[in-house]
Amino acid sequence: MIEIEPKICLVGDIVIDVSLKNESSDLKMRLGGIIHAARCLWALNIPFSVAYFAPSYLDVQINEYLKHHGCIEIIKIGNIIGAPYVFLIEEVKESGSQGYEFLLRDEINIEYNILGLKKLEENKVSNYLLISGNYDLEKIIKNLNGKIHLDIANNINDISFFEGLTKKIETLFISTSSSIFKKLYQNDFLVFSNKFKTIAEKLILKENRGGSRGINLKENLLINVPAQTQPILHSVGVGDVYDATYVSVYNEKSFEESLFLSSWIATEYATTTYPDDFKLGVTRILSSKISDLITMEGVSLNWEKREKINIYIAAPDFDFVNTNEIDRLVNALEYHNFKPRRPIKENGQMEKEASKSRRQELFSKDMILLDDCSILVAVLLYNDPGTLIEIGLSAAKNIPTIVYDPYSIATNCMLTELPCLISSDLDEIISEVFIKGSKIKFDE
Repeated sequence: MIEIEPKICLVGDIVIDVSLKNESSDLKMRLGGIIHAARCLWALNIPFSVAYFAPSYLDVQINEYLKHHGCIEIIKIGNIIGAPYVFLIEEVKESGSQGYEFLLRDEINIEYNILGLKKLEENKVSNYLLISGNYDLEKIIKNLNGKIHLDIANNINDISFFEGLTKKIETLFISTSSSIFKKLYQNDFLVFSNKFKTIAEKLILKENRGGSRGINLKENLLINVPAQTQPILHSVGVGDVYDATYVSVYNEKSFEESLFLSSWIATEYATTTYPDDFKLGVTRILSSKISDLITMEGVSLNWEKREKINIYIAAPDFDFVNTNEIDRLVNALEYHNFKPRRPIKENGQMEKEASKSRRQELFSKDMILLDDCSILVAVLLYNDPGTLIEIGLSAAKNIPTIVYDPYSIATNCMLTELPCLISSDLDEIISEVFIKGSKIKFDE
């Protein structure tokens, strides 16, 4: 019998993901952490091994699950004590902030497994994908023999961390939601990427629904990859799937091809939480020519361009109204770096006994603001005349007009058919903003 050698070793935490029940999704619990990347490699039929950290109560389930999904070698390199390693997720689609809560995160302690670490150090795998977590990254990396591909997630807050590394990172994955991005990014990708020139060979920035950018830091080769526009069920672990796909193909395909395939496979993962369905989708993608995938349109809207997009929020944003749904929308747009404009907050709320001149003043200011905006998103809390008129004005001005109808009150055909989209699903609204925003021409 021929022994199959693992092509990639996954290193990191294994946790329990708990997606909390809300109006758009049911309660779901499953293994998370590097298991997301493991599901990807299984779907791609890539031989892999896993070196993991987890509480002992999960070991049996982890071993059974990984063996069932094609893992060749399983090495426990650290035991978690003091916390259950349970990750609560409030918003699975990442319309806005996902509201992560790591139970007892401040109580986490790691007992490193000396035999497991030695086994990992003796491993001859050529590529390691590490997803940063609660463990000592430097301690693990310094004894690995193959090429290091590292996703720094939210556990590394400063570039000074890399000063302690004795070897160069082959691929560094960063997302726009990560701490180090928020701290260092100053609206120029090349300036940002140059900070990592001595640290990594390649840098990949994952920009959520706006696509991704990869740069070969040695050759200054920059690739921009759009995100796919199909509806998603969740975004949990999607970035890890992107990472795993890239690492599995980067030696065999061009930089551009590897990035595009990673984007497509990651999108497929976002459409289901069932591994068998995911594998079937991956099989369909792999049967397509990569050249065809590259030529298909998607959404490409880089982080720094989004803040140039003024979005007029048409809504009864008054101090005597419950504005929770308006706040949800605004927070989601700001999370993705758009610039929502709330006319009533900016220009003032009309007083009950306002004079003619005061009414004219507020009207003029709102119309000037509307003309300064590239997209209008209306929030239907009730049939507010001002909101309905603004929808009509926006459409008449050929401004992309989107209506968020959280309570599904729209029935009039003029109201349902005039906007580009009307939906009670905030995720659909945010996706449409990305689609419309990606078509705006910017002065470079």
